[in-house]
Amino acid sequence: VKILFNTKIAIVLASVLFGASAMAGTVVINSYNADPAPKAALQGVIDGFEAENPDVDVVVNVFDHEGYKAAIRNFLTADAPDIAFWFAGNRMRPYVEAGLFAPIDDVWADQGLYSLMKTSAPSMTIDGKKWGIPFSYYNWGVYYRQDIFENLGITVPTN
Repeated sequence: VKILFNTKIAIVLASVLFGASAMAGTVVINSYNADPAPKAALQGVIDGFEAENPDVDVVVNVFDHEGYKAAIRNFLTADAPDIAFWFAGNRMRPYVEAGLFAPIDDVWADQGLYSLMKTSAPSMTIDGKKWGIPFSYYNWGVYYRQDIFENLGITVPTN
């Protein structure tokens, strides 16, 4: 999973950052990835980018997960970063409809993401356009109360 995460984050950042490499300056990334593994993966990609592009500095602002949910509404309208991490699907829709996210269909095409991330593509699509790139996958568990199943005579599915 870590290798997959590193690969996806590298694609995301390389696609966006290399567009910035033609100019000198600063690229700002706002992220809620405060956990050690994703934070280290992100920093590794940034270090490599900065080594290849010495005229571009990358500044990463890391928020705690819950704080980020509130902060994004403010920073997108007041002092928008160049790259912002956010959720896919309906959670990105308000920002797309408000014109706060830019479509990145060109990145999907240039990086071959339509085939590489075919199963994830619908979650990043609104009105036929791509608005983000998936960078991780989170497994949700389904839990049940065994005693209730037994009392009701429900058999646990096996597939």
